[in-house]
Amino acid sequence: MSEGDIHSLRRVYAALQDRDVDGLRSVLSHDAELTLPDGLPWGGTRHGPEGVENLLEIFLDHVEGTWAYADDFLDAGDRIVVLGRMSGRAKASGQAFEASFAHVWKVSQGVPSSCRAYVDTAPIVAALTGEEWDSV
Repeated sequence: MSEGDIHSLRRVYAALQDRDVDGLRSVLSHDAELTLPDGLPWGGTRHGPEGVENLLEIFLDHVEGTWAYADDFLDAGDRIVVLGRMSGRAKASGQAFEASFAHVWKVSQGVPSSCRAYVDTAPIVAALTGEEWDSV
């Protein structure tokens, strides 16, 4: 894991927090693959700039707030694991949520090319549907 790889991933999370689609497109590889849990409206696998843009559009249709805060970057051999949390407020219910995540990134020559997201979907789904959520 090089400093350049970490810098590239920090740019990804900055673009996500700023809702900067152009910034995100500029830092990811042209054939980037993003995979998020199927249980979320924006879940599934997306490819390339159009896929990334589509994912963000669906997210913004459902959620007010930021996408993800990266807390730790961990060297996992040929991958980088980013631990963090996402938070927001569901537009339909007005209910806030916060969920932990692990993003497993592949970075090729300093350019992020794929991410598989592991997210605690229960608080997000509860907020989206207006159900009560007790994390205990």
